[in-house]
Amino acid sequence: MPEANEDQKQRWIRGVNIGGWLVLERFIVPYFFALTTCHLLGDFHFYPNQIDAPPTDSPLYKLMDKEALSKCKPVQPYPVDEYTLTGAFSSKEIAKAYMTVHWDNFVKRDDIRKLKEAGVTHIRVPLGHWIMGDIRDDEPWVDGGWPYFKRLVEWCREEEIEVWPDIHTAPGSQNGFDNSGMLLPNPTCHGWDMDNASAVDPPLSNLSGDVVLSSNVLRSLKAVDDITAAIARDNMTDTVTGFGILNEPFANCQLDVIRTFDRQAFAIVRKNMGEHTNVYIGDTFDAKKFNDGFWTDTKYKGTFLDSHYYHVFDERPRHLSPRQHIALVCQHNRIDTESCCYEDQIKKTVPSKGISRIIGEWSASFDTLVCDKLDDVMAGIASDGIAPEFDRQISMERQAFLQSFVQAQMIVYESVEKGISSGWFYWTFKMEGGAFAEWDFLRGQKEGWIPKIPSPETSSTDLYGTCYDIIFRTKDDESIVHEFPNPKSLDLSNWQGFSISDDVVVTHGENLEMDLSGEWYNPSTTSETKHNSMIHGVVMLYCLLGLVGLIAIATKSKRNSKKNGYMSIDDFPKK
Repeated sequence: MPEANEDQKQRWIRGVNIGGWLVLERFIVPYFFALTTCHLLGDFHFYPNQIDAPPTDSPLYKLMDKEALSKCKPVQPYPVDEYTLTGAFSSKEIAKAYMTVHWDNFVKRDDIRKLKEAGVTHIRVPLGHWIMGDIRDDEPWVDGGWPYFKRLVEWCREEEIEVWPDIHTAPGSQNGFDNSGMLLPNPTCHGWDMDNASAVDPPLSNLSGDVVLSSNVLRSLKAVDDITAAIARDNMTDTVTGFGILNEPFANCQLDVIRTFDRQAFAIVRKNMGEHTNVYIGDTFDAKKFNDGFWTDTKYKGTFLDSHYYHVFDERPRHLSPRQHIALVCQHNRIDTESCCYEDQIKKTVPSKGISRIIGEWSASFDTLVCDKLDDVMAGIASDGIAPEFDRQISMERQAFLQSFVQAQMIVYESVEKGISSGWFYWTFKMEGGAFAEWDFLRGQKEGWIPKIPSPETSSTDLYGTCYDIIFRTKDDESIVHEFPNPKSLDLSNWQGFSISDDVVVTHGENLEMDLSGEWYNPSTTSETKHNSMIHGVVMLYCLLGLVGLIAIATKSKRNSKKNGYMSIDDFPKK
């Protein structure tokens, strides 16, 4: 283990996101977005088994039964984000009353108890930038969620779970995604970093050369200040030990603006919450560009570059076989995780003494594109008041793969071999219905395809082996892959797409072989292959001569070989 990160490696961060709560996302709570004409008038009805409905004995509860469906007509098109949801109501009073039902009922005390029992050490809580009331007259947001955040912190204090909120949204939208609070026609950062101005390169600067921040960036800094000051004011810093300054700023954010924002927001957080507060920042979907000496000084110990990894948002990963999905984790996700952050940026052998890595979002979903499936879910609700696949079951064969997929990601995102990551947060703690069950941590725990999390002092590698071990433990049963939608209907120019040409992925891991010294290599490449082949021949000769003791020694050596123990064709040393 690299000495520079020895202390942080003693206790892993194993967290879960509380998604879809204080920043709404439609695929997590589809029924809440299925507004009717009754909802808009303040006459709230709740669909059968709606996850955030008040208790059935509450005076607020009214079932969306057949009689209600006959008079409460769907509001089409349904809202797609929190901006259009709150904006659909004729008054903010009604919108706030509706949102309050969700804030009060979606996260339950028992959820936090179950997370603790599962071994969760931290939770990440997305917050809207408007939560403290910075809402302009022409913006539909409503505040009121803060008391419920405080209640959650108290529950986590009782369970000894640390809370790391993050500002998930930004004025103008930092990425154009629905999870920024405002879905835009195309993903972009320029509604935030440039106030929707045309691109300027380099960013605007004043006469002294300082980067001039847009009014929306300045509003984000104010949100950081307001929220962190409130955390300190409300005596939550014993439990709220980390803070994320902005979720997923998009790839086209101006780097000078992002870094100026990061530095100023970091100073605000540490000023308000204390000098040892953990701070995490978004990687703009390209972690390696931060491996240039950024925040490597010891002043930045307790900071984290946050990356999010999913296999479902481009067709090329979605069509892979089970083993190939594991191999993609072992190769593509591993390489990206290890792309930052180091003292020696070229060789990448000495982890940064300052900033570390954290994987703030990942899931077990692998073959279903959320937005397309969500269209079907919402159409079903509009048609008959029932979300399709609400009671969907996952076959045992598919569950077996999900377990391998989860374990592989746990291993890779902890990056034991390189020592540059501090852990991860699963997305998300629970889901409504079954269409997106693979995103549901608590369901995964209950069904067993998400394992109980190891103790903070134990790495996932120690428990489950290496990522390559999992390739060979995974049954390559392509019958469990149900790619959705039809790939023929998709545009492969997706910004999240990438070419899959890695040898380990393409061969389903079959290019990896293990010699009796415990090293994995590709036997068809380099002169070293011949050397290893000779070793094989000698060892086999000894075996034939009955030297059982030598076999036992070799077997023990194999078990005790270095933890990585595997080499792909691209990693194999050349002579």
